[in-house]
Amino acid sequence: MFKVSQEMRLNTQAAATTACSSGGSGALEGHSPEEGGIFGRYQRTPDADAYPAEPPRVYVAPELTDAGKVQLLHFPSGAVRVNSLVSFVIRRNGVKGNFEVRVEGPSGQPIQPVQQQQLDPERFQIDCQLAAGAGLYKVHIKCNSVTLPRSPFIIVAIAGLADSVEGKPAGSAVPISESDASKVHSRGLGLTHVSLLERNEFTVDCSQAGSNMLLVGVLGQRGPCEEVVVKHLGRNIHRVTYRVCDPGDYVLVAKWGEHHIPGSPFSLTAD
Repeated sequence: MFKVSQEMRLNTQAAATTACSSGGSGALEGHSPEEGGIFGRYQRTPDADAYPAEPPRVYVAPELTDAGKVQLLHFPSGAVRVNSLVSFVIRRNGVKGNFEVRVEGPSGQPIQPVQQQQLDPERFQIDCQLAAGAGLYKVHIKCNSVTLPRSPFIIVAIAGLADSVEGKPAGSAVPISESDASKVHSRGLGLTHVSLLERNEFTVDCSQAGSNMLLVGVLGQRGPCEEVVVKHLGRNIHRVTYRVCDPGDYVLVAKWGEHHIPGSPFSLTAD
C-alpha cells in the first residue's frame, strides 16, 4: 500500500507580471474602484484565472512503519558467557520494510559482523558473537529507520569460558578474567531491613574480588520487585538501590559472576 498526495503551486510571480503589464501604474486615480475592470488594487478576471497554475506534482511515499508490532523471539533473558554466540529471531507480524541491527560492546564500539538470515517471509534470525569482554551489550534494532520500542535491548555477558560454537571448542586465546566472590564485602540497611515505598540501599565492595559482573535481584511473593538499580561508583564499588510496594517476605540475591557473594541469598521482610 502506498499513500499518494498531490501538491499544486500557484505562479504568483507570473500573475503579478500580468497585472502590471495590463493595468500599468496610476490607473486608479480619479476613477471608481470598478471602472475599467479594476476592483480595488487587484484586477478582476471573472472569465480567466489570474494565477496560472504549474503542472501538478504527485509525491508517492512508502507506508508508515508500525514498529510496535515487531516481536523478538528467543532473546537471551539472563547472563551469557563472554565469546558466546547469541542468536534470536525477529518476527515481522505483517510489518513491511528492511531491518537494521547493530550491536554495541561494553566500550560502545560496534560488534562485527552481525549476520542476518531470513527463515521465512515473516522471520529473520540474527547471529552475533560477544567477543568484546564482560559487560553490557546493546542491541539496536530499526525497521525502515524507525527504532523499535524498548530498543536498545540489553545482553549481559559475564567472564568465563564460553560454550562451544558449532561443535568447536572456544579458542585458548580468549581472555578469562579471574574473580573470587568470597572476597566481596557488602554493607547497608538494605540487606537487613526493607522499607515500603522507599528506596532501600546498600553497598557492595568488589575491589579485592577480581574482575567480573555484579548481578542483583529481589524476588517477592508476587515476583520481582518494582525497581533494582546497580550503580558503579568506581574501583569496583557498587551502590544498589531497590524499592518494593507490597508487604511480605523477600529474597535478595547478589552474585559476583556466577557465584553468590557472602551472605547471599538474603532473607528480608517488609512490614
